[in-house]
This record gives sequence, C-alpha cells and structure tokens, in this order.
Amino acid sequence: MTRVLVLYGTSDGHTEDIVKALCQAISENLPDSSMHCHAIENAPSHLDGHDAVVLGSSIHMAKHHKEVVSWARSQQAALARLPSAFFQVSLSSADEEHDADARSYVDQFVEETGWHPDLVGLFGGALLYTRYGFAKKKLLKSIAKQGGLGTDTHRDYDYTDYDAVRHFGEDMARLVAAQAGTPGAG
Repeated sequence: MTRVLVLYGTSDGHTEDIVKALCQAISENLPDSSMHCHAIENAPSHLDGHDAVVLGSSIHMAKHHKEVVSWARSQQAALARLPSAFFQVSLSSADEEHDADARSYVDQFVEETGWHPDLVGLFGGALLYTRYGFAKKKLLKSIAKQGGLGTDTHRDYDYTDYDAVRHFGEDMARLVAAQAGTPGAG
C-alpha cells in the first residue's frame, strides 16, 4: 500500500476545498494507495511510513502560510528523498497577466525552505466575501476591482480550474507509481 501525505495551509478554507479534489484525483489514479490529508496544524513531526508528500499553501499579502513554510523547512531533507509536490493557491494564478507574480511566490518559497519539489501547481484562488469581516471584505473588494475580479460582496467567486487540479493529481499519481515501480496511475 502506497501512503500519500497531503498537507495544506489555508486561511479562509478554499485551499481545503482544492485538497479534497486533489486527494480524490490522486487516489483514483494510484491503485492501492492510502491518502492522509490534513491541515498543516495536524502535520506529523516526521515522514516515516509515507511514500510521497504533497504540500499546499494559500497566498495572502504575497506570503505563504507561515506554518507551511516552517514545516517544509524542518522536513527539507526527508522531502528530498520522497516523490513530492507543492501547490499554491492565489488570486495571482487566476489570470495569465499575473502569472509571473504567482511563479515568483514559488521561487520565494523554494528559497525560504530549501526544498525543490518534483511537481509544482499554481491554482487560482477564491474571493469568499460571505466569509469575510467588514475590513477584509472592503480591502479585498478594492484589490479585486484593480485586478478586474468580482466585486459583488454578497456572493463568492471561485477562480480555481478544477481540471488543472485533477491533472496535477494525475501527474502526482504517475510520479509516485513510477518511483515505486507500480502499475497504474493512468
């Protein structure tokens, strides 16, 4: 049985939604796998017993989730020995115009942690106005307006390409299967 650990940091819950789709895609494409999907606050202190790791983080104010950065830094040597992937969720990934910004966040993450994941995914985030307090709603509406994103604060906007999430999961399943020498992951 192949044990895949998926950890994520989220502020408003959207990254968790993406993780659910990602874990489903990996498990559907990796026969005889066991998925362990947890918020970073529940991360194990070591990677013994895991065969692959996926780590994800939302971006807020051009920064990754602090606990994700700290955990990746502390586990850098173990992560380098396993098939591994990193994904980030940001509004910068919601449109091609800001793609360079999104990629620079990954470069910053790699520099901060010393970890070079085998796969990297960039997924558009969400504007979850209905979950925000007054001040955050006002700030994000202003940012969204500048970026040409949704500004109706009575509804939420999801800019995630779930087909891209599924393909990322399929790619991870293929990577794990290839390194383990197992069939499947088609």
